[in-house]
Amino acid sequence: MKASKLFLKSVAKLGIRKVFGIVGGEAQAMQFDEEPSLDFYLTRHEFAAGIMADVFGRMTGEPQMCYSTFGPGLSNLSTGIVSAILDRSPMLAVSAQIPRAEIQFNQTHQCIDNVALMRPITKFAAQIENVHEIPALLKTALEIAVNDIPGPVYLSFPTDVMEQEIPDEEAVALLQSLSPVKRAAAPLPDFRQLDIVLNKIKDARKPLVVVGNQLIRDNCCEELVEFITAHNIPVISTLASKGIVPEDHPLFIAPCNKYIDKIYHDELVSQIFDNSDLLLLIGYDFGEDLKSSLWKNKKETIVINTHYNDMGKVFQPDILFTGDLKQVFPYIMQQGITPKEDNEALLELKQLFDKRAPFVSEEFSNIPLIIQSVRNALGESGVLCSDIGLHKQYAGLLSKTYKPDTFMCSNVCGTFGFGLPAGMGAKLARPAERVAVICGDGGFHSTSQDLETAVRYNIPIVIVVLKDNAFGLIKYYQFLEREDIFKRSVEFGNVDFVKLAEANGMKSIQLEAPEQLESMMEEAFSTNKPMLIEIPIVYDYRFREVEVPEEMEIND
Repeated sequence: MKASKLFLKSVAKLGIRKVFGIVGGEAQAMQFDEEPSLDFYLTRHEFAAGIMADVFGRMTGEPQMCYSTFGPGLSNLSTGIVSAILDRSPMLAVSAQIPRAEIQFNQTHQCIDNVALMRPITKFAAQIENVHEIPALLKTALEIAVNDIPGPVYLSFPTDVMEQEIPDEEAVALLQSLSPVKRAAAPLPDFRQLDIVLNKIKDARKPLVVVGNQLIRDNCCEELVEFITAHNIPVISTLASKGIVPEDHPLFIAPCNKYIDKIYHDELVSQIFDNSDLLLLIGYDFGEDLKSSLWKNKKETIVINTHYNDMGKVFQPDILFTGDLKQVFPYIMQQGITPKEDNEALLELKQLFDKRAPFVSEEFSNIPLIIQSVRNALGESGVLCSDIGLHKQYAGLLSKTYKPDTFMCSNVCGTFGFGLPAGMGAKLARPAERVAVICGDGGFHSTSQDLETAVRYNIPIVIVVLKDNAFGLIKYYQFLEREDIFKRSVEFGNVDFVKLAEANGMKSIQLEAPEQLESMMEEAFSTNKPMLIEIPIVYDYRFREVEVPEEMEIND
């Protein structure tokens, strides 16, 4: 058996079913149809392959594989790998390497030091040196990918090693030892230390829970909801952790980040944290961009997590408690902590957030209506994938989310162009659910070549492109410091995305009125084919300070 075939059979035995990528000059040696249980998805760009594997792995907890050819193939793939390491997605990344006898880094055609490039942005990186080590090396790599805080692992595969042979009976014996990888048991909690945490919770008058994505990975969302309900403790989420607590829950206050004040034209962040005396950061990840600067580092903080990366001088909680959350929550629930009195100030704020209706001037497009229409068309279990840009802040802060992993964004990495490949990965992960993508025209056009990929594989997602011919978020940043903008750095020429989609074989339409969007999305989903909807918009780039209208007052 050839090494490349043993490799493919090994990844299949270890539980991988999907491969996203582009094959290059090694195609004679690496032939993916030699393992029929693997579904190979050819993308137009390696970046898209990386993001599809990233999102699929994030939503399922099961690592899939992204693949590229030598040199520039790997460097193109690397941004998808960075997305996986920062957004905590298990993934196997693999690329070809030229024959070992010809390797001279940065001197030979398409030859770079693959492993050195990948080592800083993966949990594990190695090169396959002989056919016999393939099954064990893959098993080690994938166990690293799924355990602790998940992330990508990388293997470099020289073409001369791909061509090595191993006797069939020896290959079969090696394969028999493999089975799908599983997460190892989480570390046991130190219940004596947990008692110290519980005393802090008992003494607090106005605790606030901040949830993070580790709760989803640990399958502890229901336990978290039981905890806050039993103890009457309000909760906020990051954008990445939306849906851990259903956003119609009476104790869910809001998804929160630094943009919320601007979108609502009010100083809301300070009101949230000023009316709390203890922050319980459960499943918290600093990278999810709900930072200690929001509470000005003036609140007592307790991190409760299964696994946690030490942030050094960047952020240190007053108490750090780690241990299996599946055991932590039952222990807490047995302690008979008296429920807290209603936090009236936060519950008043909740009335405002529940409306998801910030002030909208007739001078600008009604972005909140667009977000609401998309969410309504998806229903409670559909998946909304947001690209990066100004629209992401509206989508994350204003869309109502009811279940985990039904709002997907590149929250920690902030990967420009994430939306389209993320939508395809999400639909493959949850084929029975509706999936929509919302993009700005800047981010969308950076990966729009993969419209054809969605068509070729008939991945029935609905893509909503908000078109302002600019990098909207960068305009916002420029207006923070000046009264005008440097147009050449942020504005584009016009692109007809309807024609672009049609040129790729996809049905498309432009809507002038956002009021038409929800019905158009219903029509699109009914076709069971991918569709693009373009909406020209005008942003309030300056988030101009306006007097809050009476209808926005909290106590109406």
